[in-house]
Amino acid sequence: MSSFTRVASLALVVCGIAAVPAILFAQDSGGYSRTSRQAPGYQGGSITIDYEGFTIPKFDILVAATEIGRLDAVNVEVGDRVSKGDVVAKLEDGLQAEAVATARWRAQMHGETDAAKAETTLMKLRLEQLQSLADQDVARPDELKRAFADWEIAKSRELGAMEQDQLRKLELSRYELQLRRRKVLAPMDGVVAELFHAPGEYITPADPAVIRLVVLDELYGVFNVPVEEIGMVHLGDKVQVFMTGAGKRVRGEVASIAPDIDGESGTIKVKVLLDNKAGDLRSGDRCRMKPARPRTAQQSPTSSPLVRRIGPGAMANQRGVSGIR
Repeated sequence: MSSFTRVASLALVVCGIAAVPAILFAQDSGGYSRTSRQAPGYQGGSITIDYEGFTIPKFDILVAATEIGRLDAVNVEVGDRVSKGDVVAKLEDGLQAEAVATARWRAQMHGETDAAKAETTLMKLRLEQLQSLADQDVARPDELKRAFADWEIAKSRELGAMEQDQLRKLELSRYELQLRRRKVLAPMDGVVAELFHAPGEYITPADPAVIRLVVLDELYGVFNVPVEEIGMVHLGDKVQVFMTGAGKRVRGEVASIAPDIDGESGTIKVKVLLDNKAGDLRSGDRCRMKPARPRTAQQSPTSSPLVRRIGPGAMANQRGVSGIR
């Protein structure tokens, strides 16, 4: 009787070992996705799948100073909304302001030009008088030539004075530009998200950023879609996105699909543009996207029953059962 029991137990053990590959193959055929809420594993019909992601600002800008120097003032705080062209910070500009004042005064100087114009008028009058005398055979030819040369020289001096006036105006424009560059301007409408420097700190070429500006009127929802499911998403698709923090669904448009595959996760990055002019959506919120096209499940068995996927980019041999989750 004991021999029969041992034979029966041994048979059960052999059947259990033989069933392990079939069980592992069934697990692998069921499919697994870290990105999808519902994994593909149906034969025929359609599947409703959504993808988890998060939101980011449409633009995230590090606004930097274009000059080096000591920071004189920061005119904004975190959370302030600024418009394009607003002065958000200013470097010390005393030297540049004095240079502008001097250049402006020089640009207004016109004494040399007035003297040159008067001399030109005098030389022209003298030439006309000598020409009249020469017509009466009273003036000598060399006097007439000398008067003509003096008139040409006077015109050249007047031209040189006018060129100096123009040069001083250009110098004024250059100094005014240097003065404007001491101000840090907002490049577009947005919200101040972070301050990097306080008044009194020195701005260096290695660390020129003063504030971080984010544009929140529009957001991007970023989703990682498995490569085998990317056919469900196309550029321009109108999709539904559920915002976890706001607790509501919004409409979005697929703005970009990455051309490459992330080798570690086997996914493709998809960005969905979301309208946020009302300001009720926050950057960094978790969200879920439902694609516009349902997927028709056609799950085909794997070609090798000895191998199953245990994670993105990782394969394990079923012979090493201890390495499988």
